[in-house]
Amino acid sequence: MKKEIEIQKEKKLKLISGLKSWFLDNRDEEIGDLQAELLIDFLTERVGAEIYNQALDDSLYWFKGRLSDLEIDYYSLEKKYDDRHPRPDRKTITQSL
Repeated sequence: MKKEIEIQKEKKLKLISGLKSWFLDNRDEEIGDLQAELLIDFLTERVGAEIYNQALDDSLYWFKGRLSDLEIDYYSLEKKYDDRHPRPDRKTITQSL
């Protein structure tokens, strides 16, 4: 499943404007809209996938932490049984569902 990274038109126009300003401020070069758009397309194609994949890895790490927290919260809700009333086996409970 290979999908290109697409940038909405309004956002791309802002990126173009920002890139043109960056070139002028930092390199004393004026570039046109076409040059800026081609550079953005190139960077999106070559670098965008790496940034996207890193973001996926970061979100997976975050979700795993949340799932771990959820499991801890789940077990903290369990009722404690005393020896006089033995706790039913979990497999028995889940099989009956």
